[in-house]
Amino acid sequence: MIGKSWAEAFNKDEIKVLKEAYDEIQKRRTEIEEEILPLEEENSGIYNALKITDFNSIKVLIIGQDPYPNREDAHGLAFSKKTGGVPASLKNIFFEIENSIGTKNNCGNLQKWAEQGVLLLNRALSFEKNLTLNKRLKFWEKPVSIIIAKLLKREKPLIVMLWGNSANTMEIFPIEKDDELRKKNIYILRSSHPSNMGNAKNTKITINECEIDAFVGCGHFSKCNEILKQKGLKPVDWHTN
Repeated sequence: MIGKSWAEAFNKDEIKVLKEAYDEIQKRRTEIEEEILPLEEENSGIYNALKITDFNSIKVLIIGQDPYPNREDAHGLAFSKKTGGVPASLKNIFFEIENSIGTKNNCGNLQKWAEQGVLLLNRALSFEKNLTLNKRLKFWEKPVSIIIAKLLKREKPLIVMLWGNSANTMEIFPIEKDDELRKKNIYILRSSHPSNMGNAKNTKITINECEIDAFVGCGHFSKCNEILKQKGLKPVDWHTN
């Protein structure tokens, strides 16, 4: 269900919460005709991010929303397409990476990032056509909070990229606590969403009266690597090809 390093990090109660959610999805898969994504197969699955990215190696957390709505693309890594296709939001992410550090990408499968300690975690870990996004977010709220809380308790540097209103308003990351978290070696990088919807990528957003930069020009990828270097850690190679 999850990788060994994660299984060792969680206590019994935490494992129970993750397993109950997993078992409920498996049960629903036998009860309905519609597929629940991502499928449980090689290099795919609801907890795929917790299989690929070792708990102890995590240095970056990127929060996504939910899996892609088709079996060819969804594989359990936020923003990542299993097929390697590059949808609009990912094109904008790649554009920002190129502008920020000069790295060019044309492969939308982000597993190479995950293998370097970049946890690509969606807020909803499954996609079910007949359930609204709010219901899926509610279902996964407790397991995802447990995953993130476990990361925040480590005594290791962590860079968290929050893009868009959904990620920036998560209760576990109140904007007024950013400075407090920085003292614990947790660095929150905030921006609008990389989506083309409503020109989101170019539009600043306001969270609790605090203005947050637009995604384009946010420089998150260069800032991330600068922080890692300062902490004596290896920068992320943002190539996907």
